Amino acid sequence: MTSSTKLSDLTPDPKNARRRTPQSSHLIKESLKRYGAARSVVIDENNMLIAGHGTVEAAKELGIDKVRVIETEGDELIAVKRTNWSNDQKTGANLADNRTSDLSEWDGEMLQQLGEETNLSPWFSEDDINEILGVEEDDIADDESEQLSESFQIMIQCSTEEEQSASLETLINQGFKCRALNT
Repeated sequence: MTSSTKLSDLTPDPKNARRRTPQSSHLIKESLKRYGAARSVVIDENNMLIAGHGTVEAAKELGIDKVRVIETEGDELIAVKRTNWSNDQKTGANLADNRTSDLSEWDGEMLQQLGEETNLSPWFSEDDINEILGVEEDDIADDESEQLSESFQIMIQCSTEEEQSASLETLINQGFKCRALNT
């Protein structure tokens, strides 16, 4: 089913953990100026943004207000087909799309909060979040040594990374506090 709405009808996700840097925001806007809209954004049933916050922000600044909505259950890909681009424009749009993501930053505090609410694996490990937060390994080691004397632990040896991820997810879903270690 296809419908339309206005960009102003979309609301940002207050729990969006991705933050645009000034350079990334500028490049998204520049890409929209040069190539027009070339990617989809994702919204929920209430028009809250799930993915594409930077694109929506830049589109608003440029006065783009039309949104074509295609409803799907997630069992099909949605493609934006552009037929009026030169080879240079195709390359430029591809580079712009990938580079703007590289230049964005994670909001470590939001990721930490989301980690308390939901399972972030396999996208983020505890080490990933600590790195984003700028937590030093010495600080972690001190905290862990205190916890070791107050807890009971087991170690599960896995043959593959996939087996490790599946085991970790199963235990976390059962309410255990877990983390993955690679040696």
